[in-house]
Amino acid sequence: MVNQQQYYILKQGVAVWNQWRKEHPEILPDLSGVSLIKANLISADLSRTDLSRASLSRIDLSESDLREVNLSSAILYRANLNQTNLSKANLSLVFLVRSELIRANLSGANVRGANLSKVDLYRADLMFADLTGTDLSEANLSGAYLNGAFLYRANLGYADLSEADLSGTILDEANLRGAIYAEEQLSQAKSSNNMIR
Repeated sequence: MVNQQQYYILKQGVAVWNQWRKEHPEILPDLSGVSLIKANLISADLSRTDLSRASLSRIDLSESDLREVNLSSAILYRANLNQTNLSKANLSLVFLVRSELIRANLSGANVRGANLSKVDLYRADLMFADLTGTDLSEANLSGAYLNGAFLYRANLGYADLSEADLSGTILDEANLRGAIYAEEQLSQAKSSNNMIR
């Protein structure tokens, strides 16, 4: 449940919040279930914060520190997460439809069962991310780094994978129907059994 005192500090703005985080590095903020629709939180330090089940549609979190954040089951429709650091974040079951994650770092993130349909992940770092059962239909993954990513049963239908690095990627039972990619990219994948093409 959201910590009202911490929520009040965040509502005072990013500068106040970031200063509070610096002064209290031992505190893991609890903003679970919070509503921050259309909030401007550019460059916010939300690392290790619990934002599970939060309503964050149209939020601007560009260039924010979201390392190890918990965004499980959160709603981020049309959110701006360009150049954010989401390494080792929990994004399981998150709703990110039509959001922007251009050049975002999602390395090692848990994105299992999430809805990333029509998301822009241009040149995003998804190395070693777990995308099991994730919906990436019509997503822009051009130039993305998917080295070692786990895409078992992921839906990549009509996704743009042009120039994406698929070295060591697990694509078992993934749906690539209508996706844009070169055959040599798939040859770099570690495993690509029973794919739907």
